[in-house]
Amino acid sequence: MRSLVSLLAIVALPAVAAAQGFVDSASPPVAAVGKTTRVAFVGKDLGPGLDVWAALPKGAISARPVSSEPGKLVFDLAVAADAPVGVCGLRLATRDGLTNAVLFHLEDLPVKERAPGDTPVSLSPPACVVGTFTEGAADRYAVTVTAGERVCFEAVANRLGKDADPLLTVRDSAGAFVLERDNDPGLYFDFRFGHTFAKAGTYTLELRDARLKASEHNHYILRVGRFPTERVAGVPAASVPDRVSGTFMTSPKRAGDQGSAWVPVSTAEGPVTVARDFDESRDGGFAEATSPAAQVAFLMTPARANLFQPLARSVALGRFQATPAAVPGSLCGVLRKPGRPVAFVVPLAKGERIFVRAESKVLNSPADLEVSVTDRFGREQRRAADGPTGAEASLDFTAPATGEYGIVVRDVLRDGSDSHAFCLRVRSDPFPPVLTAEVEGLTVPQGSYQTVPILVTRTGTAGPITLSLAGNPPGLRLTPSEIPATASSVVCKLEAAAGAPLGVHTVQMIAEYEKTPELRRAPGGSFYALSMVTERERVAVRTRPLIDKKYHNVDLIPIALREDQTRLPPALTDRFAVQVTPPSHFTFELPEETVTLSRYRTAPIPVATTRAADFDGPVTFHAVGGQLGAKTEGRTRVYAEFPEATAKQPAVAGVVVSKILTNTARARVDVTATGTHKGRRVALTRTFDLDIVTAFRFAPEPVKVALLPGEFATVKLTVSRLKTFDGPVKLHLSPTQGAEYPEHLTVPRGETAVEFTVKTTADAQPRKQPISVHATGEVGGFEEEVRAHPVEVEIKKVEPPKKK
Repeated sequence: MRSLVSLLAIVALPAVAAAQGFVDSASPPVAAVGKTTRVAFVGKDLGPGLDVWAALPKGAISARPVSSEPGKLVFDLAVAADAPVGVCGLRLATRDGLTNAVLFHLEDLPVKERAPGDTPVSLSPPACVVGTFTEGAADRYAVTVTAGERVCFEAVANRLGKDADPLLTVRDSAGAFVLERDNDPGLYFDFRFGHTFAKAGTYTLELRDARLKASEHNHYILRVGRFPTERVAGVPAASVPDRVSGTFMTSPKRAGDQGSAWVPVSTAEGPVTVARDFDESRDGGFAEATSPAAQVAFLMTPARANLFQPLARSVALGRFQATPAAVPGSLCGVLRKPGRPVAFVVPLAKGERIFVRAESKVLNSPADLEVSVTDRFGREQRRAADGPTGAEASLDFTAPATGEYGIVVRDVLRDGSDSHAFCLRVRSDPFPPVLTAEVEGLTVPQGSYQTVPILVTRTGTAGPITLSLAGNPPGLRLTPSEIPATASSVVCKLEAAAGAPLGVHTVQMIAEYEKTPELRRAPGGSFYALSMVTERERVAVRTRPLIDKKYHNVDLIPIALREDQTRLPPALTDRFAVQVTPPSHFTFELPEETVTLSRYRTAPIPVATTRAADFDGPVTFHAVGGQLGAKTEGRTRVYAEFPEATAKQPAVAGVVVSKILTNTARARVDVTATGTHKGRRVALTRTFDLDIVTAFRFAPEPVKVALLPGEFATVKLTVSRLKTFDGPVKLHLSPTQGAEYPEHLTVPRGETAVEFTVKTTADAQPRKQPISVHATGEVGGFEEEVRAHPVEVEIKKVEPPKKK
């Protein structure tokens, strides 16, 4: 029997569209700042290399193509001396367009590649060595230290987006065990730490994959020297006026350090409050004063009450040791001790509303946060926790009375460490909407466009959202420029004019919206706005590049992405790589914005292509999205296939097919057309909505009948059909108390309605009750069913006769 791992590998899907080149890895996966490094990018379907795009400041990296093969592109990467140290994102620009994103490391320690062989390689700190994991084996390095010398170690492997788990074992010259390090919180399966050696001598470093797994693409970077070992930054950076608020990386390096570290930092909103250190002696005093023995002692006093008991529960003065904070603002701290919360105390006026959002994962913190709002005595008023899909905790709270309130932060699992940092954003207005583009790198031919689907998650902002580009070259524009009020998605076009400059560009998509005014409750109970000035806020549209591969289980259910695939460098998710290429030799459109598909049936997908006069090759099509899967996979519920479009047949029609177990749903489908001309492959994407429905259905509003006991009425029950279905529909009507009607009915073939009589019994009691109907019909050789309540019967009350 094949293992689960092999089954998963069979259905592993590439991170990019079928027509896009895919890079598996870079070798070496690191380049030294201030130097030029030759890097080979290995992958599939790679066109001739032209340039390299980097999610870095302009000028940080320049690339010169060296050689090009379909499975390997080689570039010389010149890295500026002031380029930021750390993991960044790269994309290759080829003649065919952009590839997927690749995670790459920039280093300020001396870099060298590991020499082949089993003997330990001598390292002289500071050093950065590059290697590749070997299955079932460890790479060994020798390092000589003095007594009392502190040496820092760091492995970068899992953070390169690969399923690697480095494990470091240190042994002395006699082979005796000294230490072992595996995962460090906030670094996924990598580590970063420092160790002080008690004795001088030569030590052996053994580095291997903790699971003894290996792959030719699972490279590692081992850093040895003196550099900061901190992994998170708990205090946000000052807000920069020109920067769209969010998270960015910083590379700290102290005086005397040989190299840098890199940690994510978020921009501050309002005044910053840092939780003060916990006073252990004060907490111990409260514990002693409220112990059972103290309780008994206080009962013997004239007051017969423990005065410390209510004081201990006080948020501001008691055991919470809450830090006074101003809101709106940023509240920061570290959950250092397992089980111990961090609290803040804030003053709120009656009717004042605050919005709270927690941040930990974006800071590389391992904390799963639980946030609660309490009254001044610690009684909980509201609570929220991190969601199961990685969503950070958020809540809103309206003060019922003027006074002090506590904001208490805990780890959901009551865990804690020096890395469990957090930051709470507290605002007086709803948080900005979250806009996510479901595209990655965009290759746009001059005179054409690519689609940019954007999902909108609104958090109290229901108005229109305007869209614009930042950093775009002349001739590149985004349409439409506005998302309608309340809309949750939009499909935009990124268009390149005929004169748009060729090459690779870094573009941000900026969303701007009108902030909701801050409201307060007046003494009479009504609300009023604190300010009549309209404020607008800007946020960046983000993208979610897929690193490595996305796996599905044997039932085609997506498996959750690894942590290293979801916590990406911020600069890779808040901007877009755009490559403008020469005009395409063809284009295509989908004439129908919506295709309606009945379950167990087929539906056509019309496609219209136009082409240059000298292009006579075929154009192929591939569709993804919604429930679509491979036709050859037995578990696929829906599949689509297209004929090739040719010079003689420019207009074709694909077909989408519904199999068993298809769900009724509406979803966007992306169709990518690919054509190759004179060795250049061009891929264009267009979209349509696939609406999967039943072949027949009842009207959305029920037929309403009102009768007195003993009365009857004729009901006309209507069934709407798709044009592709004209068969009979059998109806089973569930009985209801106090009403009589046929149990079985049939809507004849080709008809849209059937009539029947409803009669109420003489002793029926007044009520409103629906009639449940189970409708079935044969569609495409399968039984389709619809369950609904298409009829509502009201039995009216018999009014007594009026007295004369």
